[in-house]
Amino acid sequence: MFENVLMILAYTGVGLAILVAGFYVLDLLTPGKLGELVMEGNPGAALVSATSVLSLGVVMWFAIFFTGAGWEHLDDAAVYGAVGVAAQAIGIFILDLLIPGKLAQHCFSPTLHPSAWTMSGVQVATALVVAASLT
Repeated sequence: MFENVLMILAYTGVGLAILVAGFYVLDLLTPGKLGELVMEGNPGAALVSATSVLSLGVVMWFAIFFTGAGWEHLDDAAVYGAVGVAAQAIGIFILDLLIPGKLAQHCFSPTLHPSAWTMSGVQVATALVVAASLT
């Protein structure tokens, strides 16, 4: 039982590291400090960051569930989580190329702009594609 608890802690640590990495990658791709924008009450920043974390949580769930438990699969879960972070970043980058203007600047306007929903949708869709590829 003690070994199972250690594995739970290890998988949780990997999952949390992926969620934090995803938040920081999103912060690098968007203007301003994402955490500060959220704490200032910016609705677009809150929507986009919450969607990002939730989407990566879905990827990590599938990564852990479909690779199987055990120490030998911990690195697989980390790699698949990193792929999820990279895929979301690429999705945001491509969306930004397709939409006129700087998408992220519109996302974080003082009022909730439709572009925040679009960016959030790309993150969810990307996470579902990555998750489905793990099955």
